[in-house]
Amino acid sequence: MTIPQILHDRYTLDYEKGYIQEQGYGRSLSTIKTIERHPLGQIPIIDINKSHIDPFLLYITKYSNNTVKKIYSMLVNAFAMAMDQGIISKNPMKDKTLRCPRSKKKTKVIKGLTEEEQKRLVTTLAEYDVPYGRNNYKAQILIELYSGLRMGEINALKPSDIKFTKDGGFIHVERTVSRGIDCRPFISDTTKTDAGVRDVPISKPLIPILKKAIDEMGTNPYGLIFYDYYKNGLIETTQVNCFYRRLCEKANVPYNGQHALRHSFATRCIESGIPAVVLKSWLGHTDIHITLDTYSDVFSRMNYKSLDMFNNYIDELNNG
Repeated sequence: MTIPQILHDRYTLDYEKGYIQEQGYGRSLSTIKTIERHPLGQIPIIDINKSHIDPFLLYITKYSNNTVKKIYSMLVNAFAMAMDQGIISKNPMKDKTLRCPRSKKKTKVIKGLTEEEQKRLVTTLAEYDVPYGRNNYKAQILIELYSGLRMGEINALKPSDIKFTKDGGFIHVERTVSRGIDCRPFISDTTKTDAGVRDVPISKPLIPILKKAIDEMGTNPYGLIFYDYYKNGLIETTQVNCFYRRLCEKANVPYNGQHALRHSFATRCIESGIPAVVLKSWLGHTDIHITLDTYSDVFSRMNYKSLDMFNNYIDELNNG
């Protein structure tokens, strides 16, 4: 038994028993293939020792820290399972000199658009004529910018998820377009995290965008607002990302991936004074610390504004 074989059997069993969903299973298989491509993945686990593992740990430093941690965790699990099954009598991962390596890649920090960049992007988007025969992703871009929804969540929206009221209404988020086995796109009935199931209020600029998208939607097998009628399939985030890259070039705005739109929404929320605990709920974060850590630079910039608010309050209190 090799490391990839042990891991494949384990995650397949977990998937069949319902312990992990298809998107998680697909990501696990993809990570296993990374091990499989290295010589370490071809050696029977009973023959592996520290001298084999050290070069592999050095090899994976070319990946992001997130990927490195996943691979290292899989190694630890594989050897632990091999011990439990009696395949090996000694676990080399218990060697204290073996530690999870750090990536050599510079951590990419995704920042939101500045106010000026956002204005240019919105203006360019309104003037942009989508070439004939190509999908129009204008609505998805604006929905992410004004709601903070993840693109997979936007592409999985149905008309029944949009609730309009006299005060604006809300978007109910409970599913997403994910990649499963063999990178096949599918609609997951669960969001990225448990906190991802949420109701996000509809801001004023979002009302006409959502209404127009619903009015213009066509008939499709899933009843989705957004669907790729050219290829007769689900719309993936990568497709919208390509559109967003071209848009940024036209608007002379730095391209940092379409996820920057979600960060732009969060940045505008913080700048307008919305509390972090409320923003956490809107973004679907599992923990308030994720919100605080992700947007720490924005919160820091708001210190001076907060001090001005405090000073004004004290002045009113003392002079009242």
